[in-house]
Amino acid sequence: MSNPKKDPACVEDIEMGDAHKGAWLDLGPRHSHNATRRHGFTALSQLFTATQSKLSLSKPEKISLLSIALIFLSLGIWAGFWLKQKNHIASGNEVAKLSSKGAYATISHFSSYWQRHTNTPGIKIGAVAIPTATITLRKDSSSGALRLYFFDSKKKSVGDPVTISFQNGMFLNGSDTITITASDGFHNVVDFDTYQLGDLGTWSVEILEAKGEMEPRANFSLLFQSDISPSLR
Repeated sequence: MSNPKKDPACVEDIEMGDAHKGAWLDLGPRHSHNATRRHGFTALSQLFTATQSKLSLSKPEKISLLSIALIFLSLGIWAGFWLKQKNHIASGNEVAKLSSKGAYATISHFSSYWQRHTNTPGIKIGAVAIPTATITLRKDSSSGALRLYFFDSKKKSVGDPVTISFQNGMFLNGSDTITITASDGFHNVVDFDTYQLGDLGTWSVEILEAKGEMEPRANFSLLFQSDISPSLR
C-alpha cells in the first residue's frame, strides 16, 4: 500500500505554523512572571469567593450580629459616662481644709453637695435638687455674720441670699459648724443628671462676712468662694 504524497506547500505551512506557535509561547521570563502573577490573583479571588460563600449569613443572623454590636457600643458609651461621673464627683466631694481668714470669721472646713427637694419650707416649689454647703469656723473667729450667695453655671444668682450670725466662733445653733441650704436649684431631673456628668458647667457659692447681719450689702466683703460638688445625698 503506497503512502500518500504530502503537498510540499502544506508541509511548509504546517512547519511555519508550528514555528509561529512556538514563538508565541516562548515570550521570555517577563511574560512567564506576569502569567504566574495573574494565576496567583485568580487563585486568591477564587479563595475569597469560596470563603465569602461559606461565611454568608442569613438576614436573621445579620440582624442578630448587628444587635449584639449595638449592645456592646451602648455599654462602652455608658461606661465612659459612668467613669466620667465618678471622676467628676470624686474631684468635688472632698472636704476643703483651709484657713480662709477674714476680719470676723475664719473658715477651717468647707464641704458641699446636693440634696433632693422634699417640700421643705423656704425652698422654691418645683425644685428637684438644691445645693447645700457645710461651714466650720475656726475657734479664733470673733463675732459677726456670714452671707451666702449661690450661683448657677452661668454665674447667675439662684435663690435668696442666706445670712447667718455667729458669736465668739459659734453659730446660733451652739456649734462651730452649720449647714446652709439654698432656696432654689435644679427644676429638671435630666438637667441635674447632666450636671453630675460635668456637662453643664459648675455651680458655685460665695461666702461674705460683715460685722452683723443687718449691715448693708456694701459692707459685706468676700471671705471664701467654691464650686458646688455634684455629689448627691
